[in-house]
Amino acid sequence: MMKTLGIIGGIGSGKSTIAEMFRQRGIPIISADTLGHQALLLPNIKDAVRNRWGTSVFDDCLEIDRRKLAAIVFADKKELAYLKSLTHPLIADEVHRQREEHRRAGASFCLLDAPLLLESGWDHFVDLIIFVDAPPEVRWSRVQSRGWTEPEWKQREAAQFSMEEKASRADVVFDNIGDVEHLQQCVDEFMNQCRMELFHNPSGKHG
Repeated sequence: MMKTLGIIGGIGSGKSTIAEMFRQRGIPIISADTLGHQALLLPNIKDAVRNRWGTSVFDDCLEIDRRKLAAIVFADKKELAYLKSLTHPLIADEVHRQREEHRRAGASFCLLDAPLLLESGWDHFVDLIIFVDAPPEVRWSRVQSRGWTEPEWKQREAAQFSMEEKASRADVVFDNIGDVEHLQQCVDEFMNQCRMELFHNPSGKHG
């Protein structure tokens, strides 16, 4: 039976880098961020966003400007909760659909890359959680390269569980300080172990 792996970490910890390493090893990836972006393109979601926050969060092409919307919702827990109420059910449905699609296609593993895996209660989708750790200064350097300001970074981090909480709920921790060769080795060793466990114990909590 297919095992679903979940990957979490702090903002700028390098989750996407490690997810890409899994993809290169033939593991299909389900990206909750991508699904969230796709949800914001839906006409009914755009209507709800326009009714709630007006036209100022839309760009010249009449699409939602995610950065402008983020500035509003990450500054107010009520607004963030409303946005999640719009998009998260759609994301969860699509995660389930893609997961079943990979299972039917005969995949042994798939990886759910979901920054809010724990906060959204999506950990029931996964059999094992990977936490990607990196020091604050490393993470800050990475988010700066995205063009974020420090207040933006801190606001978004405040909307997530702490690094300590995430680490305590993970089954395995990858330290990502930027040594790609070391990370590649960690991913290889981890997948070898997972394959051995799947061979010896093919049943999982998702059946």
